[in-house]
Amino acid sequence: MAPDPRTVRTDSRLRANIVTFVLILIATICVARLGYWQVVARDQLLDAGAAQLRTTVTNEPIRGTITDRTGAVVLATTVLRHRLLSQGAALSAVDRASTADALVTALALSPSNATKVRAVLESGRKWAVLLPALDDAQTDIVRGEIAADRVRGVTLEEVRVRLYPQPGGGVGTTLASHIIGFVNSDGGGQYGLEEYYNEQLAGAASVSTTVRGTDGQLETTQVTTGRTPSSLQLCIDATLQTLVEQEVATAGIADDAESVSAIVMDPYTGAIISSASWPSYDANNFGVTAARDPGRFINPATTSVYEPGSVMKAITSVAALESGLYTPTTKIQDEALLTLDNGATKVRNSDLKSKGSMTLTAALAWSRNIIFSKVGLSLGSNAREAAARLYATWLRFGFGGKTGIDVVGESQGLVNDPTDRRWREIDVANASFGQGVGTTLIQLAVAYSALVNGGVLVRPRLVESVDGVTIPITVRGTATSPEISAQMVRMTSQVTSSVPFYAKLTRMDGYAYGGKTGTAQIWLKDADGGKGAWDFEHYNFTFVGWVGKTAPEYVIAISIRRGTPVTQRQGAIVNRIESFELFRRVAQDLISVYNISPAVAAAAGGLTPPTHPGAPEPSAPVMPAVGGDLPTFRSVRRG
Repeated sequence: MAPDPRTVRTDSRLRANIVTFVLILIATICVARLGYWQVVARDQLLDAGAAQLRTTVTNEPIRGTITDRTGAVVLATTVLRHRLLSQGAALSAVDRASTADALVTALALSPSNATKVRAVLESGRKWAVLLPALDDAQTDIVRGEIAADRVRGVTLEEVRVRLYPQPGGGVGTTLASHIIGFVNSDGGGQYGLEEYYNEQLAGAASVSTTVRGTDGQLETTQVTTGRTPSSLQLCIDATLQTLVEQEVATAGIADDAESVSAIVMDPYTGAIISSASWPSYDANNFGVTAARDPGRFINPATTSVYEPGSVMKAITSVAALESGLYTPTTKIQDEALLTLDNGATKVRNSDLKSKGSMTLTAALAWSRNIIFSKVGLSLGSNAREAAARLYATWLRFGFGGKTGIDVVGESQGLVNDPTDRRWREIDVANASFGQGVGTTLIQLAVAYSALVNGGVLVRPRLVESVDGVTIPITVRGTATSPEISAQMVRMTSQVTSSVPFYAKLTRMDGYAYGGKTGTAQIWLKDADGGKGAWDFEHYNFTFVGWVGKTAPEYVIAISIRRGTPVTQRQGAIVNRIESFELFRRVAQDLISVYNISPAVAAAAGGLTPPTHPGAPEPSAPVMPAVGGDLPTFRSVRRG
């Protein structure tokens, strides 16, 4: 039977094939995907699923506190503050302007902060910090403004802020900022104690994980216990530190200096009672200093190396006494001119004159360059031997190496080893009165501590205890003998009593004191078209001395860098505030704060023994010295 021509087929073999192919392709892809999930991505998917049932919490500890020696004055702490964030992009131009006006008025913002807030809001950024750290009162004000709908498009976020609450002795500074340093925006300590003790102060975060099991119960697994932050109690006395910072700021301005530093040190324990430098900075606003003058972060007392000048004559005196060639009363002939190196080089006194025959003690007091050149050269049968013995004395007193003080960035100074480069006679002569050697102020304080404490070289320290555990006194070695130390105490006391100018400006009736001055010219290596030249307008002035009731109890080191004298003539360079005058001012502050009464005659005759708050008596040994016996010196006289 023939097909009906009116019947039309609607199926298509090609279409059926295409549909079948697509279905098979989809099935193949699904199977492949399932296989991938089951085999290749199995662990990843299991972890992702478990993550939905697991919560990890990180608990950051609160950074440790730093206090002064009493434990009552907080120098650095961590507080909770609120960061004010803006969502300027979500606001209209009118709302941005009105919000800025409301914040400026309600918070009584300074002109600089007001400008910053307006600029951030007007920038229209999606998220930006308007104010980084609002205190509780400011936070309450902002919340009130938000509730009143005067401030829009802002939010408050709780943050931890490192706070340095004590104002410094200078304008716009915080107390002991060079010592303490600061915590940067990343939470890390920078400079000073904050960086040196960063690991102890910061502690370590604890991490805990909570997992929901298949039974729906929560289980907490402690991943790490973290580490509790430590707190530091310093040797620094906050009251004295404030006074000393005021003193160095006054001297810096009066002397038109580049910087002024002062260190007060216990020579028997190594404790730094005060260390102040001008100019200083505000650690709460370290960002401003970083933008304007980041060099202020550097602590000149421990980092800056300079030529100290005649304060090194005291160390040369030690070498002379140890040699057996000299006593404090040995007489040496002064001269107006000393010719060395077969007439090629010359040495002169600062006044270009001769004072005739003088004892070693008088030569130290009157700071005679030529006498100390002769003394230095007499330490050996030739310049090489003399250089070796003078250099060895420097090393025993800690020059050329770090003192080990607990701050970052300490410099080791600069001393030339005569075995590396042979010293000529002029080199020995210059070295004997403090030229051609570079030191830091902390090195000088440590060296003079050994000079007067019986000859023990102690490690200086800023921290008294960590979490209440006292840091032990560290003895680095023997610098000289107790006998020679006692002789140097008597000799340095003559500096401040026998020279009228020094005696007038250091006078402290009822107390024992002494020390040595140093004035050094400054070499400008880039002057004169790169040839170099001496700076005849500025000088480095140093005084390192000691004070006590009847014997040395504290060492005070003073440095005035690039000071500008008001009077300059041959042999006389006068400042508005002299280095030894600043020594007296700091000593008087110390006496006042520690209530050290003047020495009086005891009922049985003689003077009362020295008192030393919180430290051993000056005659008491600290601990056995490390290093062995003093070297034996061979007596050699120059012909």
